[in-house]
Amino acid sequence: MLTLVGAGAVGVTLATHLAAAGKPIRLYARHKDQAGFAAAGGLTLDRPRRAALKAALPPLTDKLFDADTRYLVIATKFGALDALLAPLRDAPPTLTVVSTLNGVRALPLIRERLPHLQSTALTIMFNAQHSGVLHAQLTTKPAVILADGDAPLRALLAGTGLAVSHSQGEKACWGKLLINLANAIGALTQSTFRDLLSDPDLRAIFVATLDEAVDRIEAAKIDYKLPMPLPYRGYRALLKYGGGATWWLAQVKNGLDDGAYPSMVSDVRAGRTTEVRQLNGEIVALGERLNRPAPVNAALVQRVEALDLAKPAVLTPKVLRHALGL
Repeated sequence: MLTLVGAGAVGVTLATHLAAAGKPIRLYARHKDQAGFAAAGGLTLDRPRRAALKAALPPLTDKLFDADTRYLVIATKFGALDALLAPLRDAPPTLTVVSTLNGVRALPLIRERLPHLQSTALTIMFNAQHSGVLHAQLTTKPAVILADGDAPLRALLAGTGLAVSHSQGEKACWGKLLINLANAIGALTQSTFRDLLSDPDLRAIFVATLDEAVDRIEAAKIDYKLPMPLPYRGYRALLKYGGGATWWLAQVKNGLDDGAYPSMVSDVRAGRTTEVRQLNGEIVALGERLNRPAPVNAALVQRVEALDLAKPAVLTPKVLRHALGL
C-alpha cells in the first residue's frame, strides 16, 4: 500500500495516474479536509492535447502510516516537511519515505531525522498547475525519475502512464535543481516557460544563473545529471545561441504547453511563501561553504523574498537583467 501526502498539483497528478491504474493507494487527508475531498467525488487531471484523466476517489486516511503501508510519498511544499517527520519517528522500519520535493535538502533532512527508515527520491520532471480540490492541469509529459533500484516501487509506478526513468543516487535531484533555478526568474517577471526560453534577456539571466551554479557544484565535486541528453556545455550553448530552437526542442521533448509557467509563478500569484531558499538559496549556501560567493543567485533570492506577496511588482526582463548587472 502507498499513502500519498499532498493534494496540490504534483500530488493530484501522481494520485490520478496511480488510482486510474488500480494501484493500491490511499490519500492522506486531515480531518478538516476530508469533507472537501469527498465532495470532489474523485480525481481529475486535465492533460494537453488529450482527454482528461479521471479516477475514483481513493480511500482517505488521517494516518501517515498503517500496518500495511509500504511507501509514504510526500508531495508537499518543503515548509510542510517538519510537521510530517515528527510522527514518523514511530513508523515501522518496513516503511519507505519517498520525497518528491524540489531542491536537494529534503532527503538529507529525512535521513537525519528518521535514520531507522529507508528513503528515496522521486524527482518530478513534469509541470502541473493546481485547478481546484483534487483537480490539476498537466502542462507537460508526466515524467518522473526514480533514484536507485527499489523494485517494488518501480513496479507500483509501472503501467500508470507515468514515464519513469532511473538515476543513481541523487544526481537527478541536482540536475533538476539546476533547471529549477529559472523559477525565481519567472517569479520576478511573471514569465512562462516559453518566455524564459525565447526572450533574449531572460535567456541571458538564466545562463548567468546556471554558470554560477554549475561552477559551484563542480567545485564541490557534486555529481549531477541534467534531465536531457546533453552535457551542461551543450545545453548552455543551446540556451545562449539557440534562439527559437530552444523553445521548440523543449516542446518536443517535454510536451510543454505555450502557457505553462514555473511553480514559483503560481506561488507568487497565490501569495504563498516560495521555495527560493531551497532552490537558488542552495547555490548561495554552497558558495558560502566553498568561500566562492554566488552573487547572481543571491540577488535572485533577495528579490523574490522582498516581493510584497499581497501586490507583487513585476519586472520586465530588461529591467531584471540590468538590476543583476548582466
